Amino acid sequence: MATSTITEDETSVSPPTASMFAAPDPDVNQSTFERNETIEPIISFGLITDIHYADHDDRWNHVQTHLRRYRNSANLVDEACHYWLNGKYPISFVLQLGDLIDGVCHTNKTSGNDLNVILEQFKKTLNSLPIYHIWGNHELYNFTRQELLNGPLCSFDTKTSSLAHYGTFEVCPNLRIIALDTYEFSALGVGNDSEVYGKSMELLRKHNQNESPNDPTGLRGHQRRYVQFNGGITSKQMDWLKEQLTEAKNRDEKVIVIGHIPIHPSACDHLDLLWNYKEVLDLLWIFDRTVLAYIAGHDHDGGYFRDRKNIHHLTLPAIVECDPNTNSFATVHVYKDCLLIEGVGRVATYKIDCQL
Repeated sequence: MATSTITEDETSVSPPTASMFAAPDPDVNQSTFERNETIEPIISFGLITDIHYADHDDRWNHVQTHLRRYRNSANLVDEACHYWLNGKYPISFVLQLGDLIDGVCHTNKTSGNDLNVILEQFKKTLNSLPIYHIWGNHELYNFTRQELLNGPLCSFDTKTSSLAHYGTFEVCPNLRIIALDTYEFSALGVGNDSEVYGKSMELLRKHNQNESPNDPTGLRGHQRRYVQFNGGITSKQMDWLKEQLTEAKNRDEKVIVIGHIPIHPSACDHLDLLWNYKEVLDLLWIFDRTVLAYIAGHDHDGGYFRDRKNIHHLTLPAIVECDPNTNSFATVHVYKDCLLIEGVGRVATYKIDCQL
């Protein structure tokens, strides 16, 4: 794995604005645009993230602002799966954007069992429907990278060339998903004696002098991202991403990029930004007519921002912190002239114009 130091840039790519949050509503949010109900989508697929399942009693998050309902997250996944199963248009796959189980599972020594429980919630309703998993920080609290690459959460087979987990696939003609590993450069899921761990901690200590590397006290603005529960992307993966975007552009394909950690400071709390977000954003901007959206999780409140290059940044709110009688997931309907991201509960509904 390449472990070259990531590019640093503290300049904001655009003035930070308040994120646009969806109002809590257990039903599908009403869109502000019209669509022809007689036209069927080319394909539909599901979006869900930050489930954080654990066989553990409810407890407050680390800043005491949101109650994490660990066991209830399995019920919400079941509800989402039945929604997708009985929807007007059947889905073809699900994108699960990370933090499927919580770090408390590792503390309780129940990681394997809890993972099987939540995966069964998908399987019993959606049967053999493909689920593409990407890894968040909580996957890496529970398992080593080697374990993840050889387990049920490995959706992109990169283990022959790298410990990283990223890949791409065609959704339908002229539309492609590119999945990133936003923890390729991090101190999580690797041995303390590894090169990547050493370089990651060196970067953290350069910017964060607190006793705990997960403590952002004293950090300001974008500097708050330098905590251990975040990560970055190495030059090797950046080269791969550029290659994939170039090929997509040459094929006249549109692309949705997904990753656990957000990359735009106006689509999330700055505490939850990718370490080298500016480097990734600059690359996507080169392919602004190819990249339609970047979809992430990690920030449990969620957020949305359309940047100056017309790329839509959607951060989905967390399942685990849903209030009673609501949920947090979405269905993407693909049409020739747009993507309709139809949210349920905490997720709003968005339209992304395009020509496939």
